[in-house]
Amino acid sequence: MIGQQKLESRGRMFSKLSAFSNRKWFQVTLLTVAGTLAYIAISWALQALVFGGADAVRPGLLTAFILPVLFIAPLLAFLGLKLHENASLKQQYAQELAHDSLTSCLNGTLFSAAIDVFATGTGRRKGALLMVDIDHLKRINEHIGYSAGNQAISVIAGIIRSTVRSGDLVGRIGGDEFGVYLPGASKENAEKVAERIRHAVSEVRFEPSGSNWPLTVSVGAVLFETEATADDLLVAADHQIRIAKEKGRNRIESTRLPDSRSSSRPSLH
Repeated sequence: MIGQQKLESRGRMFSKLSAFSNRKWFQVTLLTVAGTLAYIAISWALQALVFGGADAVRPGLLTAFILPVLFIAPLLAFLGLKLHENASLKQQYAQELAHDSLTSCLNGTLFSAAIDVFATGTGRRKGALLMVDIDHLKRINEHIGYSAGNQAISVIAGIIRSTVRSGDLVGRIGGDEFGVYLPGASKENAEKVAERIRHAVSEVRFEPSGSNWPLTVSVGAVLFETEATADDLLVAADHQIRIAKEKGRNRIESTRLPDSRSSSRPSLH
């Protein structure tokens, strides 16, 4: 499943690269023609200046006109195309490095960094973090196989992404865990989002081997109204996940981050 995802991702990458090059073809052609004409003009002007007179310039047509057309123009075109291709590849690779290949969610490192930016920015010191943990994923891996487990992860990731707002952040922070950062969300907003995710996952039909396998998630929610770091929120959410697991899974547990937090709180990193 992971190999197939990578192949599909690479296919999308080269498709985008091709489209990018086509859009830029006119610019590359224009640059090539302009560069060649400029070279011809400068070369011709220099020969006229050095040798003087139109008759003296005619023998230099080989170097002033034919040589640029045969060699300079193709070189400029090649360099222009390579520059555009490299820019497109860098953009695509940056996109792929920022996202988990299986779920298309932000990877854990970028997700944590984004929280630190959002949660400490002016006017954004309020919101919620949801940690969504897939229940019994290990059982699916052991009884059906890791391919089915990856399917379950992908299905749940799609549900989460379709549930949140465009300004919310979704990241895969572990093998079976997702983080959902809701900037500016109130307690009621966060609880509604958490319940929509929990309910949608429990209602989905998951039949990787022809038989229905129930999917559920446990959600730990942390509300905050003061400056908070990613570690503050993730540690608190992880504690709520453990409570939800102990109470039977497929449920939501929430807490509010206190204003005064100990600096000795352990880090997830």
